[in-house]
Amino acid sequence: MPTAFDKSKGRTDDRHNNSKVNVNSKVNVNSNIDFISNVIFIFDFRGNDGIIDAMYVITFANPKGGSGKTTSAILLAEQIALSGGRVAILDLDPNANILAWAQGRSSEERDVPFMVHARPQAEETVELIDSLSEEADYLIIDLEGSKDQIVTFALSRTDLCIIPLDGSPMEARQAAAAVRLVQTTSNMIRTPISYSLLFTRTNAAFQTTDERDVRNEMELNNIPTLPVRIAKRAPYTRIFRDEVLLSELSDIVKRETEGKTASVREKALKQVTGAIDNARDYAQAVIHSLTKERAA
Repeated sequence: MPTAFDKSKGRTDDRHNNSKVNVNSKVNVNSNIDFISNVIFIFDFRGNDGIIDAMYVITFANPKGGSGKTTSAILLAEQIALSGGRVAILDLDPNANILAWAQGRSSEERDVPFMVHARPQAEETVELIDSLSEEADYLIIDLEGSKDQIVTFALSRTDLCIIPLDGSPMEARQAAAAVRLVQTTSNMIRTPISYSLLFTRTNAAFQTTDERDVRNEMELNNIPTLPVRIAKRAPYTRIFRDEVLLSELSDIVKRETEGKTASVREKALKQVTGAIDNARDYAQAVIHSLTKERAA
């Protein structure tokens, strides 16, 4: 697990200086990825000099609304938090859906397993991101859709930019614009910024012709794509509608289906299980991509 790191001064915090770490007293994290009791385990990832690397910064970008950007961000945050990782979210989207979700839960004294920070003034963005390394091992940033200066500032601190799209040709064009923005920012700061496309809101049962064509085009242009898709599933829409965590839905559905037939209950629970499995696979793919890039 990466630890707090001051990027401007090159110092590390030795709070996690053992290869076996107990994070937040939730789970022991060993230096590998594995599945134990349906929880993803995250790398304790060290450089060749034995020093734990910096806080990971993961941004989500797409200029088009409805691409699944915000849902993808909160799913990743919850899965990493479930593993015991320290997670913070910086909500830069003007709609502030994640911030509203967290405030709604807090007002009802329901747990929020990660810190959620509101959009700062543009000129304060980099300073805020760097300061969050004191509280988080993973910072997830939900970017706004426009080419605003605050987006460039956030990208300048990014380890991995995830660009969601639903597989349609129109979304592919918007994703290409996001890729160009990442590349432009990378050239400006003279530092590579890794990015990857993420297919979202896809059909869980099969791959559409449009999605297959877009994937082929991305491969021909050597544009990296995460191997896991996030399917369009009813449980994901409930996260913001009902201000719930994905992990809470099994118990919620059990209560809602009391007195219903066994088949109705089983179908509802199967939807939740499928959504959780999908989210977990997606989170592991992101972590694998992050650690692979950091190792390169």
